[in-house]
Amino acid sequence: MSCNGQNSQNTEYFEGTRAYELAKAVERGDTSIIRELVEKDSTLLKVHDPVTGSNCLSLAIDLEQFGSFKKLLELGTNPNAINPLTQYSVLMEAFQPFGNQFEWRREHKYAKLLLEHGANPNYAVERDFINEKGHHISATSPLMEASEYDLDAVKLLLKYGANPHKKLQEDQSTPFSRAVRRGKIDIVNFYIDSVRVDVHQPMATVIRKPKNERVTFYIQDYVVNKFTKARLTGNTDEVERLKRENPDIEKANEDLWQLIQKLKGLGVNFKDYNYKLI
Repeated sequence: MSCNGQNSQNTEYFEGTRAYELAKAVERGDTSIIRELVEKDSTLLKVHDPVTGSNCLSLAIDLEQFGSFKKLLELGTNPNAINPLTQYSVLMEAFQPFGNQFEWRREHKYAKLLLEHGANPNYAVERDFINEKGHHISATSPLMEASEYDLDAVKLLLKYGANPHKKLQEDQSTPFSRAVRRGKIDIVNFYIDSVRVDVHQPMATVIRKPKNERVTFYIQDYVVNKFTKARLTGNTDEVERLKRENPDIEKANEDLWQLIQKLKGLGVNFKDYNYKLI
């Protein structure tokens, strides 16, 4: 409950549905009432709110009510439930880079419990689409989501059988591509060192509007910026100019520079590459 004793907005989205009392019990963390309501009518577990498309399991994640979340799974909530508005699975929603409880993000206890109950780590929304409410929904997968922000989340999904080489149809990107594009150097290094991904594979293929030009990006496009390019080309004047503009730029690019050296050792061509993003 909020500090003023009222239900959260997420809970209020269930008002007018058969699951409103269940949603309120989830917010309170009242597992006794949750059990009583579900045992009386198990179809409540399948009810989605009409605003966001969440069911009560997703609501428990949003409200960080782990006790409610655990009880709903014990009572038979589908660990592979799909949001009808986003087509995202509950497992996708469990990997969120926000929340009040830091231990949730560090331990990924919501995702771990879903996986223990049989959640599919390889489910994916293959293509972007506009849903019935006019919202743009991005193609993604659980491993794509995890690869954007946390190495432990990546390792957890791989432990439960996530395929690190699976490409999305939307732009033919992989989880490795997502980590590269988000600049998650620790995750990128893990994919290279432990998963042995192909660093020469395309990162993404997109159609640039309005010319409908088909463009394929490679790892060089994402790991090289103005500063690292100046270093690669030996342009000391440009390096010094950029350092005068930003005295911390060299330190800020240290991990990236080390990654570039690793990629050079793996045969990635930085010398003659036609960079598309700088």
